[in-house]
Amino acid sequence: MGASKSTGGGTSPGESRARVGSLEIAGSKNAQKAQSKVIGKRADDYARTQLNIQKIGDAGYRSLNNPYGDTTQMYGSIYNQAKGEYLAKQGLATARTVTDAMGKTFTTYDPGVQTDKGFTYTNLSRNSMQEAKANRTPLSKEMFQSQQLFKAGLAGITALMGAPLIPSLLSASARQPYANYLTNTENKGFYTEPSSQGMMNKNRTESTGTPIAFNEETEAQEARRKRLASKTGSSDTTKGRSLFQVISQTFGGQG
Repeated sequence: MGASKSTGGGTSPGESRARVGSLEIAGSKNAQKAQSKVIGKRADDYARTQLNIQKIGDAGYRSLNNPYGDTTQMYGSIYNQAKGEYLAKQGLATARTVTDAMGKTFTTYDPGVQTDKGFTYTNLSRNSMQEAKANRTPLSKEMFQSQQLFKAGLAGITALMGAPLIPSLLSASARQPYANYLTNTENKGFYTEPSSQGMMNKNRTESTGTPIAFNEETEAQEARRKRLASKTGSSDTTKGRSLFQVISQTFGGQG
């Protein structure tokens, strides 16, 4: 894939350097983009293995190594933490602890590492995290039903806002049964191509500053509904931006 171990010296025109753990990669942006796709898929495979995700007939996807035991199959945040853990092992992410709106503490990952220059992230680290997120979490029936309830609630909010067409689309999506989800993922898989805006396309390969967090798929759907409701009361501009961001995440990021 155009990746090779560094032997010293400079890079040729059109090449840049990035590091995966102890391996330094010198290659074109296209080669590094292909490399990040491989790393993202490996991060997803690692998460599936760690949680032992299996499809069990009509019951759908279940974690057979669920830290919550048999009490719940809401393993979304744990699945994402496993992806971040894999990236951190490759020297492409750093863990930190955060507390969500419901008071739940969990680990999230930023796409970079601390160096003597400060917190540093590269095109490869950011793109690898984008690719890891592009491999969507297999939803258990419980997770799917929670997502459908969220869509139904969002449909009600958008209807009150007077948004055209969107409420009916959300309502129709919210009525889809889990069996349809299983069929769709069986036919189409779980990968969604990241948007070009989400990928790094700058000439320089390194930058420093405030880290950008791994956007977790949270299990606290009620908290998300409350955050959406609070945002819609601010301004017309904020309303539109928040609404379409949430809709984008609802249709493209989790199912």
